Amino acid sequence: MVAASKEFVFHHTFKDVSQLEDGDFFKSPEEIHYNAEWFILVIRTKDQLEAYLHCDNEKDDNVAWTVDAEFSLKIASSSGSYAMKFQKGCFDGFGLGWNDFVSWDSLTEDFLYDNSFTIEACVKITKMTGFSKDVLRSFDESEKRFSDVILVVGDEKFYVLKLFLASHSSYFNALFLGKFKEADQSEVTLQNIDPTDFQSLLEVLYGEPAIDDGTIDGVLLLAHMLDVTLAIRKCEEFLIEKSMKSMRELLKMANQYQLENLKTVCISKINTIDEIEAAMAYNPEEMDPIVLATLLKKSTALHRSAISDSV
Repeated sequence: MVAASKEFVFHHTFKDVSQLEDGDFFKSPEEIHYNAEWFILVIRTKDQLEAYLHCDNEKDDNVAWTVDAEFSLKIASSSGSYAMKFQKGCFDGFGLGWNDFVSWDSLTEDFLYDNSFTIEACVKITKMTGFSKDVLRSFDESEKRFSDVILVVGDEKFYVLKLFLASHSSYFNALFLGKFKEADQSEVTLQNIDPTDFQSLLEVLYGEPAIDDGTIDGVLLLAHMLDVTLAIRKCEEFLIEKSMKSMRELLKMANQYQLENLKTVCISKINTIDEIEAAMAYNPEEMDPIVLATLLKKSTALHRSAISDSV
């Protein structure tokens, strides 16, 4: 099985930069990814711009938690030049970053546009501890009499039915009904899977409302990896109907997981220049070519309409 890689990208445009004086700071809005809250903090200290990535446990501040991650922060100019730094570290309530990310002179001379600059964070989570969720359905030993296999995920055991999982997943169908040795085992270990995400995935399969903006990253990643079509459909329905994620993030997820209905709905909601700008990825090359072409076509039509109205 290919390991599920918990990766995401987010960015924020900081405006009115000339207002920053020594000791002043800007903080980006918080974004939820994999049950954690993330934000970027920039500080002006004399002739430097400091930049930090922060992570918080959105569920419970009273428990010990850690997130091991590799990340980079990057700012780019309109000419194509950029400043970027990379770091590996452990988040445990404090931000990680650099007190000399870029000099203030370089920022103002090379990276400001309309008194603003955009900073991008690329994050790859390698390990999370202390992050939990409300359990909507138990799959512990109390379910032993209703199960025929134990799945060991991390340090947790899940008592489940082989045929039920096989009916929902081509991966489990091959694992339990194919010629693999696991088909005859009463206890099977699944590698490279987060037990909290697996709990949420099972809850979705059993009809529980386990999907929200905190859990959906992990559920969708795992459902895609294990080819659980029902969970993928439920995630897409949530993203269309209930999610509070930005249009840019929704389009990215639609592209990453081939969610065609989500892509169609998102495009239909983008009808102004501001909405187009908000939907565009920091790097347009990362966007679905069809979405990019459609947005450029809408932008051209809007500009032509504006010119016509002004004549």
